[in-house]
This record gives sequence, structure tokens and C-alpha cells, in this order.
Amino acid sequence: MGEFDRGVKPGNAYLSDLPRIVDGGIKAPELYDRGRLNKLEDEAEKLRQVIEDKQARKRRGLKEWAKLSRESETASFRAQLADENVRALAGESDGGAAF
Repeated sequence: MGEFDRGVKPGNAYLSDLPRIVDGGIKAPELYDRGRLNKLEDEAEKLRQVIEDKQARKRRGLKEWAKLSRESETASFRAQLADENVRALAGESDGGAAF
């Protein structure tokens, strides 16, 4: 017990960081400025909304890009088939009968 008789007790070191007890049941002042926290929460919500809007715009753009890519590929195939049909009608076919 000699070690705890002198100096600061170990429990008191942990209790010193806690807010003081207010006598008479009076509400203790807040440790943090609530107005600033509310402002930061509002700003965080606005940033989340901006991110959500950007992602929605990006999804729409990617969807449009995929659609146009498919249409371009379809048009390319149609042009290729039309070109082959024109050559076949003109007698320029590569697969003609050999003697």
C-alpha cells in the first residue's frame, strides 16, 4: 500500500480528463460547439448529394455510350452486308465457280 499512499492515485489520472460535475443539477455546458457540428453535417449532406448527382449523370452517359456503340456496330454490319450484296449482284464475288 505504500506506493498508493504517496503521489497521484492511478484512478485520478483517468478522471482528470472528464468534465467536472456541476452541483445542483444544472446542465453542464456542451463540450463541442453544436452550431459548428450542424454546419459540418449540412455541408457533408450537400457533398453527398453532389456526388450522387455526378454518379447519376455518369451512369446516364455510360448508358448512352453503350447504346450508341451498339447502334454503330449494327450500322457497320449492315453496311458490310450491303457492300457484299452489291458485289454479288455485280458479279465481283470472290467465291465464284472456278473452271
